[in-house]
Amino acid sequence: MKITILGAGSFGTALANQLAQNPRNRITLLLRDDRAKEEINQKNINPNYFAKRVLSPSIKATTSFEILKSTDVLFIAIPTTKISYVLPNIAGYVEEECLIVNMAKGLLPNGKTIVELIKNELNHDNTITMKGASFSAEMINRVPTLFTIGFEKRKQLDIILELTKGSNIFLDYTSDIRGVELLSALKNIYAIALGNMDAQFNALNTRFLLLTKAVEEIKIIMRAMGGRDETILLSCGIGDIALTGLSDLSRSRTLGLLIGKGFYNESLAGNSVVIEGANTLRLLDADLSDNVKRKLPLFTYVKSLLNQDHRERIELDFQKMFKRKFNTVLTYGTFDLLHFGHLELLRRIRNLGDRVIVGLSTDEFNVIKQKDCIMPFEKRKHLLEVLSYVDLVIPEESWEQKINDIENHDVDLFVMGDDWKGKFDFLESYCEVLYLPRTEGISTTKIKKILND
Repeated sequence: MKITILGAGSFGTALANQLAQNPRNRITLLLRDDRAKEEINQKNINPNYFAKRVLSPSIKATTSFEILKSTDVLFIAIPTTKISYVLPNIAGYVEEECLIVNMAKGLLPNGKTIVELIKNELNHDNTITMKGASFSAEMINRVPTLFTIGFEKRKQLDIILELTKGSNIFLDYTSDIRGVELLSALKNIYAIALGNMDAQFNALNTRFLLLTKAVEEIKIIMRAMGGRDETILLSCGIGDIALTGLSDLSRSRTLGLLIGKGFYNESLAGNSVVIEGANTLRLLDADLSDNVKRKLPLFTYVKSLLNQDHRERIELDFQKMFKRKFNTVLTYGTFDLLHFGHLELLRRIRNLGDRVIVGLSTDEFNVIKQKDCIMPFEKRKHLLEVLSYVDLVIPEESWEQKINDIENHDVDLFVMGDDWKGKFDFLESYCEVLYLPRTEGISTTKIKKILND
């Protein structure tokens, strides 16, 4: 297997040393530094990183992009800030069959992930992600390390499983590429919060209170930005969050410790960790809705830590952080031919509360409404019940039942599409009422027309 690792920094070098345990791998580090290239090729030493550590003699180095033309697997292990500059330089060299594995961690404007950028910039769909709880200072010594592979096709996973054979790299995996990418950026924000709290309290109870809250907030953000809940249970999720937030080898945690101890000053403002954390916060702040951000007191706290001048110490209000009302949301609909428009509406409704109840119109009620329905009630009900967005499905049998449903299920928020705007304002005496815009470009009526044609 011909493997090229783009980036010979600490992580790229450590990764190469791990993969070199498999004698079938032919590994080349692609870098810019001619001196480092010569030292690696002649002395098996990277003078810029781990200068006292002798690397596997099977690892080679080059500064030529020509190596990419014969590469089977390309690992991208460069800082996120360099990605947009490097991709145009390699665009003409990467072959269609090459598997690209993104290891760069970060987020781009408009919620775009690095994998999505690579696919667009290189017009290369054969791109996956590999992230996990890993410090390069330990990986260089080939200690057992767990990564998460986010992939689309089984062949992609099989390739990574094959090239990691015999190494101390182990894998868990998911098809949720976007979720893996999001987690790699989110964990740094919460590592700052955990470090900051440890500096102030140095108490195990408080540390794990914050860790639990961090996982909860990350799950909220994941849902809002299109990641799956279960991905947080993998190495890229809880593993990396715990590693980055609780280990003093973590730069983000160390930054939080410095701020918490009062050692933060203007000289740290230009620090790469500060810049990375502030950029990720800024991007998320722009992408997340106000309703979602209201559920993120830790996120808001870290934002204030990085944005203020630190002449006054900022206190985290624990009472306010845990003073949140459990929110039950109720909506109604036919949900015939369940489609993306329905899913997107339910996703947005899910972000508005903790429990989502759907009043699903029965076949008998559809007759009263003079509404033709292709799928019977039981099938529509089953489809809704398997969705992670929905907690409970109840039958809608009459127009008049809504007040009783609100009272019986302790509903806090009633939500409908904006084509019903004003029709249910009378329910404001019982709960909050909100009308959401429908998903543009798709509707059940359009789908039925296409099917009939």
